[in-house]
Amino acid sequence: MAARNPAFRKFTKLDLAFLLILLGVGGRLVLLRVANVETVLAASMLAGAFLGWRYSLLVTLAVMGVSDAVIYALGYGGELGLPAILGITAFTWSGMVFAGLIGSVTGRRRVLFTTRSMALLATVSIPATLLFDVWTAFGDWVFIAGPRGLSLATVYYMQIPFTLIHLASSIVFVPLFGSIFSYLTPAPSVLPMPEPTDGED
Repeated sequence: MAARNPAFRKFTKLDLAFLLILLGVGGRLVLLRVANVETVLAASMLAGAFLGWRYSLLVTLAVMGVSDAVIYALGYGGELGLPAILGITAFTWSGMVFAGLIGSVTGRRRVLFTTRSMALLATVSIPATLLFDVWTAFGDWVFIAGPRGLSLATVYYMQIPFTLIHLASSIVFVPLFGSIFSYLTPAPSVLPMPEPTDGED
């Protein structure tokens, strides 16, 4: 991977968190009508990988809070009722937080800024996406499908094609945006090597 332009190193962690929030909110709203194609999971994982778990929480909660507010203000989900909305929100938000924490654990390997690191993030996004979909499908069953008479097995069966789409979305977006943000992330500082000293005779 080519060396980064030194000008990009002026970005602070807070700057990058703000950019990831814009990515997550903007992508979610633009792709709102495309089922299970979204940028929130990518933003959460990248915040964890590049910035650490605290920033992953900040980015995830900000993205979900702002985008949910806009979505519900536009009238989406109003037919579900407040209890169902609050229940689903608890599952989706916690699922995204968990994805961000997975990203932060991956970032500890310190293999960022390389092609191999992007492949690693893309690979790790697969179990993160699967866990998110299993968790939120369970929440859907608890608050929506179950009360309407559908079994949990039926909900998971119906979830399969949407999960496949979601996996494809994560596999594309995580390394794509990860490659961009690797150039914007402040370069790790290099500590000077101590000068060797002559031993006493």
